[in-house]
Amino acid sequence: MKGLSMNRVRRIVLLVSCICVVASTCAWAAMPARPQGWVNDFSGILSDNTRAQITGLCDEVKRSTGAEIAVVTVTSLEGMSVEEYAVRLFEQWGIGEKDKDNGVLFLIAPNERKTRIEVGYGLEPVITDGRAGEIIRETALPFFRANDYDQGILQGSRQIAAFITGKDFVPSVQIPETEPQSDEPWPVKVGIMLFFALFITLGFLAIGYALRQKGQGFFLIWGAGFGGIPLAMSFAFSWAMGFPIYILPAWALFVLIIGLRYAKTTIHKALSSGASSSGGRRSYSSSGSSFGSFSGGSSFGGFSGGSSGGGGSSGSW
Repeated sequence: MKGLSMNRVRRIVLLVSCICVVASTCAWAAMPARPQGWVNDFSGILSDNTRAQITGLCDEVKRSTGAEIAVVTVTSLEGMSVEEYAVRLFEQWGIGEKDKDNGVLFLIAPNERKTRIEVGYGLEPVITDGRAGEIIRETALPFFRANDYDQGILQGSRQIAAFITGKDFVPSVQIPETEPQSDEPWPVKVGIMLFFALFITLGFLAIGYALRQKGQGFFLIWGAGFGGIPLAMSFAFSWAMGFPIYILPAWALFVLIIGLRYAKTTIHKALSSGASSSGGRRSYSSSGSSFGSFSGGSSFGGFSGGSSGGGGSSGSW
């Protein structure tokens, strides 16, 4: 029996190992096998002119510093997060020089509206997580939201090159001005706003009741704090998440009017109900230099075997 049990354990371990190997192999197989140059536009969103400009830019960076920039667009992240996909692609292609790990991957997944700048170990002091996030938020995403992938990828690549070469980044075109965007989906935004609305409703009902009934200072103070603070907080959250900022103030005004007219009856009924359930006792409780255009052939001869340091930044639009 003991031998049979051990055999079963070995079979289970072997089966799990095979499943893991197959799953890992499938994930790797789903990724592009080999690069065709510095720029690999698998999703077909770049114009020939933009691709030539970025290729020339990557050639210049390689010649002057040895660093390697890979710009890749993909049709799908194959069920992976953009961070996982970027790390795997970086390692599979070996972006950057092997002994210096001075590679950068600029990954764009337009169908999933995700992007990632993955940085090799050797360039992490130059392109920090903060700088990578700045490139994405302030340069690339405004163009992506305007559906201008050519300029978003070109200007983002130019800023990466500027950091590596020590030059000043000057965008060749004006970056679109966009309203602050939130990465949260609409159901999450609505849920947060409903959470605020609950407190605002209770608070402003109490304020309405206190204003209607003299001598109700407790309800006035309690309502101002219980409803007023969430209302003030909702302004900042609405602005940050792109939610219409006027909805909750309008709701607070409506609830206040309702409180002035009907809260007296409602609250008295609630208090009476509480008194009767507690045996007649009433109780309360409370709680300078820019890059030009490039033309001509590329000097790309394949990446050099660098490794990713796991640093960088991601974004969505």
